[in-house]
Amino acid sequence: MARPEKVSAAQPQAVRQAHRPEGNRRVAYRGLRDWIEQVDKMGELRRINGAHWDREMGATTQMLTESSKGKAPAILFDEVPGYAKGFRTLYGQFSSIKRVALTLGLPLEYERKVDIVKAYHERMQNMKVIKPKFVKSGPVLDQVLEGADVDVLKFPVPIHHELDQARYIGTADLVITKDPDSDWYNLGAYRCQVYDGKTVGCQITEGKHGRIHRDKYFERGQSMKVAVVCGQDPLLYMLSASPLPRGVSEYDFAGGLRGEPVEVVKGPYTGFPIPADAEIVIEGEAVPGHVKPEGPFGEWMGYYSDDVVPRPYIDVKTVLYRDNPILTCAPQHKPVDETGLLKGIGGAAEIWQALEACGLPEILGVWNHEGAPATRFTAIQIRQRYPGHARNVLHVAANCAAGAYNGKWTVVVDEDIDCSDLDQVLWAMSTRFDPVTDIDIIQKAWSSGRDPMFLPGNFNNRILIDACIPYDRKAKGKFSTVVDVSPELRAKLKAKFAKIFAST
Repeated sequence: MARPEKVSAAQPQAVRQAHRPEGNRRVAYRGLRDWIEQVDKMGELRRINGAHWDREMGATTQMLTESSKGKAPAILFDEVPGYAKGFRTLYGQFSSIKRVALTLGLPLEYERKVDIVKAYHERMQNMKVIKPKFVKSGPVLDQVLEGADVDVLKFPVPIHHELDQARYIGTADLVITKDPDSDWYNLGAYRCQVYDGKTVGCQITEGKHGRIHRDKYFERGQSMKVAVVCGQDPLLYMLSASPLPRGVSEYDFAGGLRGEPVEVVKGPYTGFPIPADAEIVIEGEAVPGHVKPEGPFGEWMGYYSDDVVPRPYIDVKTVLYRDNPILTCAPQHKPVDETGLLKGIGGAAEIWQALEACGLPEILGVWNHEGAPATRFTAIQIRQRYPGHARNVLHVAANCAAGAYNGKWTVVVDEDIDCSDLDQVLWAMSTRFDPVTDIDIIQKAWSSGRDPMFLPGNFNNRILIDACIPYDRKAKGKFSTVVDVSPELRAKLKAKFAKIFAST
């Protein structure tokens, strides 16, 4: 997939988003704490004191999110029993489109949900990636624990779900690994179980970039250094959960979105670039053959994950943290949860990028429906230009890097269908689709144990649905006429009854 040229020069310091022209927006907040302040001013932050780390914080988040219809707050928990005031946890960062938009430096309001993906996609077209900038110090070095002082349970690490058997410090995290054959640092959101104060798990699915790095080291009989960031700029977390191409560092991409480099310090043990304003960082190493039983954990598909199996773990060497640290958490649960929206928007933008990189014309929208979640139900909106256009789109979307992992349903619809409106998508599937001629099946696709229906070997099968008007009938104008209000009449009525339509 083609990517913008990399540059190293920082652009001028970004000013507040509200004061810049619409076409020149950049990520305006600075770090997690500034993000929290802005979310609070937006009225989308809830503060809760006294919730216990043992299942109460995770369950409270699920209860506030499950029926919120995309309006659940971010939740900052403080005064956790057994911990000093100021040792906080943050849940639900990306439970609303407005907070995703804030994180990406995009307009906060949209007429259709898919419009945020369009805005993100358009931003990427002209964006130049910018490498991170090393600085001598930063707040993450407020406290440095080494040797006997290392203890990851200094923080209120939660048990997230009722049937989890362990505490997980890494859920809304980013795990930094380095390719042994290049200078490429990858940031991936991988779950990290706590075994004790000095031992942390790190589950990485086959095919993910961090797993490829680890496999390379282990195949050579070498240990791998790792840095796990457990409280960070939400932009870095969002990118760590997005399917960026191989060789592209999330640091460089974040710098491009910001218009200036991400400031990093050198990790005292790993030497890795670590966000200077990170809240909590764990450095350590994974050793070939050193494994412990990992799981179970309530995962992003809404089920407890694959059986408990031996997986590599991290021997913790240093712990870095800010004064009054904030541990970021994302306890996946039965949808809808924040990770469905987070992964859905980033993944949709990358699918859109892949479709256009393959030369497919007139891509009007891509949306991963939150209830699926992530890329389990992808809808693409197109304007048909030739026979077979819809089928081309389906197969590229289901097989590109952003759509290949654990997908299940891929649907293509016409230009008059809002692909982010599930009711409209279902209407198209019910009235423009023939079960015999408009289905393709892909067998033995990339899956994992996160899928309760996975097949032996970590495969799955997936379905492609052509819910477009048949091209020949559309071209000849011989398909049934839709009952709708014309754009002209809509505009006239909105102008005449502005107060009425302003609230719809």
